[in-house]
Parts: sequence; structure tokens; C-alpha cells
Amino acid sequence: MKIVLLSGSARKSGATSRILTEFANNLSAKPDVDITFVHISDLRIEFCLGCCQCYKNGHCHIGDDADMLSELIGSADGVIIGTPNIVSNVSGQLKTFIDRGHFVIEQLLKDKYTIGVVTYENVEGNAALKVLKKLLVFSGARYFDRLVIKTPFNSNPLLNKKVKSSIERKAERLYVSIRDSKAYSPINKITQFFAFNFVIKPFVLRKGDKYSGVLKHWGNRGIKYSK
Repeated sequence: MKIVLLSGSARKSGATSRILTEFANNLSAKPDVDITFVHISDLRIEFCLGCCQCYKNGHCHIGDDADMLSELIGSADGVIIGTPNIVSNVSGQLKTFIDRGHFVIEQLLKDKYTIGVVTYENVEGNAALKVLKKLLVFSGARYFDRLVIKTPFNSNPLLNKKVKSSIERKAERLYVSIRDSKAYSPINKITQFFAFNFVIKPFVLRKGDKYSGVLKHWGNRGIKYSK
């Protein structure tokens, strides 16, 4: 079982990274779990140029770490993505990767169990979670759970026993759900069905050869389509 934890925080010792580390510690104690923890701030990921060549070629022509990270996520069974709330949105680091990460059109997270984690200090933590949830659901994920934590700047949220207990429970549920291929939210299933079949798929098929790289990704992920 492969689980990737992705931190969109600029601070490796910040609240978001501490929470993700606690998830990693809980999950790594389970049998047959391979954990990969990635700080986006450690990688070189340039801004998207908007050329759309990745849709045709199946990969980006920019020679940085974005495609490597997408491939890592694509090979996982479970994905936990964490971000601090920045002006009611995800962090800039995470957003830059989202723009390059082959998420929605290529359905990068197809059938992967996911958890969204947001930390915030003042207000609007749920606004950032809404952005993250949309990314996960529209990318085909089995959006499994979420954790939104309000905590003062430079504090350690793990000093709160309720936070640690919540992480432990959610890590356990994630592990069991992946292991047993458990069902997930029927509402998310319906949302994904309509989004893919009535918005994403018709759009891609209209593009023809310009989006041949997308069709290759779909085939590799077992997504059925017809021209």
C-alpha cells in the first residue's frame, strides 16, 4: 500500500507539516505501508505556461519536478494533501503544482483514497478546504475525509490531545478503507459521474489529436471512453 503525503506549506516545522508528519507516523506503523512525504517547497516547479502541450504529449516540456511528482501521486493508493489557508485559498506553492500536476483533465487521482488537510489561524479555513475538496473530487479521487485545524501561528497543534486523536482515527480509517476497498460518498460518486461524462469527456473528445496525451492517461488508468 503506497501513501503519498504532500505538504503545500512553505514551513517544514509549521502546523501543516506537523499534522502531516503525525499522519505519516500513524500510517507507517501499519503493516505493508510505504510512505512518501513530499514538501513542495523542496522541489523546483515552474509556473504553467498555458501552452497545453501536455494534453497532446502526455507530459510537460518544462524540465522540472512537476511531472515526477505527478507520477509519484499517480502510483499511490492513498494521497493526503495539506495546505495552510492563504487568503481563503490553498498556498501558492500548492496552487503552482495544481496548475502543472495533470489533475482534473487527466484524472490523476482516479479511485485514490484522499484526505484534505487545512490549517488556519484566524478565519476561512473551510474556504481553503472547499478549494482542495473540489480539486480532489473533480480529479476522480475517492474523497475520503478532511481535517481543518485552527491554531495560532508558530504553535504546535499536536499539543492538543483532540487533534492527535482525530489524526489517529482518520489514519486508521484511511488504512482500512484502502485495504478493504471500501465504498465512499455516493454524493461524490454522482458529482464525479456528471463532471466526467458531461463536461470533461465531451470536451476532451472534441479536441481530437490535440488531447491524445490525455486519452493515453485515461487508458492507463482504466477509464473507458469512446470517440
